[in-house]
Amino acid sequence: RYLSTPDGREQVAELPGAPYLTEQVRAFLAAHPTANAHPAPAEDCVLRPGVYLVGPAERLLLRRVHHPIRFDRHPVTVARYRPFLQALRPDGTSPWDHPDQPPGTTHAPWTERLRAPDYYDDPRFDDHPAICVSWWAAYAFAAFEGKRLPTSLEWEAAARGTDGRLFPWGDTPDLDAVNCADTWAGRPLVTYQACKEEFDRGGLGHAWVTPVDARPANRSPYGIADMVGNVWEWTSTSVGDPDEAVICGGAFDNPLRAVQASAKGLFRRSRASNAVGFRCVTELSPTTGDDVKEDLQP
Repeated sequence: RYLSTPDGREQVAELPGAPYLTEQVRAFLAAHPTANAHPAPAEDCVLRPGVYLVGPAERLLLRRVHHPIRFDRHPVTVARYRPFLQALRPDGTSPWDHPDQPPGTTHAPWTERLRAPDYYDDPRFDDHPAICVSWWAAYAFAAFEGKRLPTSLEWEAAARGTDGRLFPWGDTPDLDAVNCADTWAGRPLVTYQACKEEFDRGGLGHAWVTPVDARPANRSPYGIADMVGNVWEWTSTSVGDPDEAVICGGAFDNPLRAVQASAKGLFRRSRASNAVGFRCVTELSPTTGDDVKEDLQP
C-alpha cells in the first residue's frame, strides 16, 4: 500500500501476495447499479473523507482521504497570480515562503522560458494558467491566499470521484474535452511512434496552454474544472527525493492516453515549465458522519 508521511511524502509498502484491483474489474464494478456505496458527490469542489480508487490501471489501490478539503475550481490563473507578484520583496521572495526554500529562489515567473514574454502583463492571458513558476513559488502563493497545495492522493481522488473513473468526465475518451497533443494533431495519437511522427512533422508546434475555462466538459464529479491536460499541476507530495515533487494530470503536449486522472510525474521543485501550473486547496472543518467507518484494504 501507499503510506503518507507527515511532510507529504509517500512511500510504497508492498503486501506479500496482496491482490490488486485491475481496471477491468473496476469498470465492471463502476457499471454495476449497486456497486457505488458513496452518495453522488456534490459539485461544490469539496472532496469528502472516504476511501478512493487510485493508481495505474494494472495496480489500482484503495486509499483513504481523512479530512475534507475544498479545491479551487480552476488552476491558478495569471490574473490571480499577479497580486502575489506585486506583494513580493525586491529579491523575489515573500513572507509566505517555505522554511526549506533554497537561497536565491525567486517567485517571479521564468520569463526566459515563457512562449509569450508578455504573458503576465497582457490582459488577454488573464484567464490562462499561471505557468513557468517553481514549486516554491506555488507553495508561497497558496500560503499567500491562506491555502495549501493538495497531496497527490487528494488530487487524484478529486479527479476520479468515487467510481475511480479514467477521466474527470468519465471513462470515455473525448478529444473535445481536453487540451492535449491529440487535440492539436486533430487525430488520436495512440502510440509513441504516432506522437513522434506528429512532432517531427511540426504538427504539435503550436500546442500550448489555453484558458482554464475553455473546456467545460473537462470537469470532475465535484465540479473541479480542467484537471487533466492543459498543464500538469504541482502537489505537495514527494516520493524518495525531497528535491522533487509529484505533478498530476498531464499537459497540452502529452497524448490523450497520458492525460488520464491517474497521470503522474516527478519534477524538480526548482524548475519551471510552460507545461506546469498548479491549483490550491482549503482545509475544511470535519463534519460528523462524513468519514468512512471501516478501513478497506486492497
